[in-house]
Amino acid sequence: MKAITQPLNVKEWNEVLDKMMRYHANISEEIKVLVQTIRKEMQPDLIPIAEDKANYGKIIKQAIRSMWALEYEIDDLQGDFAKNIGSIDIQNLTDDFVEDVMLQSKPLQAILFEIRTRQKTIMDDVKTKYSDKFKDLEPLTIKRPSKPMKKPEGEKKEETKPAESEKPKEEAKVPEEVLAEQPPVVEQTPEVAATA
Repeated sequence: MKAITQPLNVKEWNEVLDKMMRYHANISEEIKVLVQTIRKEMQPDLIPIAEDKANYGKIIKQAIRSMWALEYEIDDLQGDFAKNIGSIDIQNLTDDFVEDVMLQSKPLQAILFEIRTRQKTIMDDVKTKYSDKFKDLEPLTIKRPSKPMKKPEGEKKEETKPAESEKPKEEAKVPEEVLAEQPPVVEQTPEVAATA
């Protein structure tokens, strides 16, 4: 039986993710310093720079979240596998049980392989785009947040409706009759204005 080679070096994945976290933290610190400078020294010319850095920081954070999304998939897969096995009664462990576990794990191994392949693709993409910026940084290990809970469809629709106070105010509309009563505005050329 031939062993399947993993498409992803998990240690390298963790290092790239941690360095991206450090890179994002550094960008956040730069933005903080810019905002403090803008407030203290009243330098509005720094506002576009701070906005650009903030937008770039969002792009970096999105790359990190895409990496986390694949880790959430692996966590779900591991949870499914644990549920399929259930509680193991070691006293009554039989060859049939071991065979069943191996058969159940086969499809999960294929799914894990596919996720690892996607991880490798994303990691290579992140390294291509950002490695020159984070290669010399120390890794920053931050515990990944828990997977966000999906909200039922009914709750999502309610969130998208703006509150009454948040609705944009309508511009005052001038009735067409009033507009029709006013004489048309005629722009005068400089020659006409001089003769008048």
